Amino acid sequence: MKILIAGNGTQSLNIINSLLDKKHQVTILNEDSNYCQQLADQYEELDVLIGNSADISILEKIRTQKFDMAIAMSSFDSENFVICELCKNILHIQNTVAIVSCPHNADIFKKSGVTGTIDLNDFILSCIGSNITNIAAKTANVIRRP
Repeated sequence: MKILIAGNGTQSLNIINSLLDKKHQVTILNEDSNYCQQLADQYEELDVLIGNSADISILEKIRTQKFDMAIAMSSFDSENFVICELCKNILHIQNTVAIVSCPHNADIFKKSGVTGTIDLNDFILSCIGSNITNIAAKTANVIRRP
């Protein structure tokens, strides 16, 4: 699958690793030239483009690449929304996924046709909840030992 990861976030390393391990073709579009250089140096098989993900002229230049999916990874919901909309309308990418920081925005994204959202708050809270449950279970087991 050919995947575009767009936005100014720098938290994409784990996702990049997972996608490349699964033999996907990954392209990064990010404004941070230092981050882009770091990625280009670290990943030979990664296509890295420096530019604003919401700049229509930049998206026009990569239109011919025919991506199967776009992942919007900016730190701001509003930017991720714009990225998804532009990817759908300019690049004609049907599958768009966005990181969402405000849980109330997830419905707006879904109603606009964004394929999937990743709610960071829910994810973090679920990790904390499962950790607390695991710690409590381990503690209970330790207390029960003779």
